[in-house]
Amino acid sequence: MSIERHHVVVIGAGPAGTACAGMLADRGHDVALVTRPEPPAAELAESIPASARRLMDEVGVLDAVDAADFHPNGGNTVWWAGRPERSEPFAEGLRGVHVDRAGLEAVLRARAAERGVRVLADAPVRSVSPLGADGWQAVAGDRTLRASWLVDASGRAGVLARGARTDDRATGTLALIGRWRIEGARDQPDTTHTWIESHADGWVWSVPLTADTRCVTAMLDPRRSETERGPDPGATLETEIVRAPAIAARLTDAVRLGEATACPASLYTTGAFTVERALVAGDAGSFIDPLSSYGVKKAFASGWLAAIAVHTSITDESMWEAAFAYFDAREREVYRRYRALSVPFFEEAAETYGTEFWTARAAAARRAATGEGAGSAIDAGAIDAAPIDPADALAADVDADARVGDLDVREAYEEIRRRPGVQLVPGRTLEKTTRPLVRGDRIVLADHLSSGRLARPVRYVRHVDLVTLVELAPRYDQVPDLFEAYERRATRVELPDFLGALAFAVGKGFLDLPDWRPTRPDVTI
Repeated sequence: MSIERHHVVVIGAGPAGTACAGMLADRGHDVALVTRPEPPAAELAESIPASARRLMDEVGVLDAVDAADFHPNGGNTVWWAGRPERSEPFAEGLRGVHVDRAGLEAVLRARAAERGVRVLADAPVRSVSPLGADGWQAVAGDRTLRASWLVDASGRAGVLARGARTDDRATGTLALIGRWRIEGARDQPDTTHTWIESHADGWVWSVPLTADTRCVTAMLDPRRSETERGPDPGATLETEIVRAPAIAARLTDAVRLGEATACPASLYTTGAFTVERALVAGDAGSFIDPLSSYGVKKAFASGWLAAIAVHTSITDESMWEAAFAYFDAREREVYRRYRALSVPFFEEAAETYGTEFWTARAAAARRAATGEGAGSAIDAGAIDAAPIDPADALAADVDADARVGDLDVREAYEEIRRRPGVQLVPGRTLEKTTRPLVRGDRIVLADHLSSGRLARPVRYVRHVDLVTLVELAPRYDQVPDLFEAYERRATRVELPDFLGALAFAVGKGFLDLPDWRPTRPDVTI
């Protein structure tokens, strides 16, 4: 058997794998993308929100997705925790898309091939093995491939990560999936909306694929459901839909198309998102509740950063350990943040229904949100950019940005507004440390700031470079002059973002304002 050699082998042709492979090919690297002949969840449909457009553009697939003419995504219609119907349209002019997973992956594979990726669509991976400093060997179909770098984006199959995963046993989840054609659907007011409805032991959500065809999925925990599962997933699915009366009413005149399917949808994360010269990206590394439209965004985000980490490592091998540690920390933090976002929804349902399904899920999400039991190659708080939408990782640090609303920051903002001028000086507890961050298409080591009031190093807040701001601030006693000087030195930012970052720098002790101290004493956060 002959051996093919490449710079990088990427396993899996979903959003994470194709994003990573395409970006690496764009940068001149020899990339092989290997995948099984058919996607594992051919009936699955997913929503991609309007907020993902910038990210899809960043990974080089936006034009291809737009050209595929998928059904538009205009927002959500929600019946949650017994509350009245709530319509959540996207802002005027903003549209995402609803996609069938098989159709999306076909578009993404074709786009990767156009960019110079060697796409092997008939190559299920039989084994992978490390070769030490020489990288990895993968046996895929009847081929043997060797590469200096490997990216596992194989989804739930988890070629590398499966043995190291930690399942969230408190939230076992099964997805039952079917498709319906709805007579008269074109007369409904929200033919572009995802429908989401909770009930006592789960929830049902529906994604439109055309104006009159919908994928409907029921999420349940078989251990905690009143519905008895029989041999026919379709019958079980129809029973679950009845438990979501608003959606059931909209399907009254609908006809089911084909057979329903069942697939696992339980949550998990992995103990290590990196192995020597290999990364675990997308759903291969972690899987979150399909409660909203985060899943595809999360996968694209992971593929984006995986490509940057590998590109950094190829172009400067002395950086590969730092780049991989950054990727590992960021993936852990993103998983934690997504779990944190689900907490209020689960708690609301738990309060309404009081069932074990929701109380257990809320408790598990709270534990995951605090990072209990999660180790990391580096302190996740030290990552300069770990946002939910990684396109923002080009500038903003979410941990720091969230603290713009802290009491000491609000007090600093009011004090700056009150004074006719400011005489800022470097903070008495200001320290600089070197940490990794994303700059362009590389991970680099750069100065970050910390202080007695904020021990976690940060670089950016609201797209404002704090290092540049702190350097310039003592030279100006008028905020408008400082703002103009910053934009000459760095990049253009919105004035409210600049003022928020300035207040953050003062409130957190990076800059001192003479004769002023926040209400709270210095405390390491």
